[in-house]
Amino acid sequence: MNSSLQSKNYESQLSRNCIHTKHIYSLLDTPAKDEAYKKLSKHLETCTTCNDEFQKFKAKTAAAQIYIPKALMDHDLRQSFEREVGELFKVMELNNREILKRKVKKGFLFIDSIGLEFIKNLISKTMLKTYVMAAFIFIALKLLL
Repeated sequence: MNSSLQSKNYESQLSRNCIHTKHIYSLLDTPAKDEAYKKLSKHLETCTTCNDEFQKFKAKTAAAQIYIPKALMDHDLRQSFEREVGELFKVMELNNREILKRKVKKGFLFIDSIGLEFIKNLISKTMLKTYVMAAFIFIALKLLL
């Protein structure tokens, strides 16, 4: 009788300690379209431990939102910010769509050229010699060890 009571206590303790409980908090920040969100939501439907913990956390988060003031930008600060961003766009020539397109295209061409240089270096004579030497060393070590 005593061992069956201990067994029930152990089982109830196991059910209260679900390994997924530490992940349920991410549901508040994860987009509903995300695969992780779908899996955790489905788990909450079947696991009372996680569901209870999530409901408690959701209630605490909602209560905390009441006390957190919303940050508002006053009219003067907003105008100053918009003016500075506008000036920055002018300096960087981001207002002109054609110039912006050319800069983006130039950036991608630069990235592509770096990638091509990297590939060319991988198949250069020096690297091919290095691959052959590495193969000889590998085979020698395999034979000796």
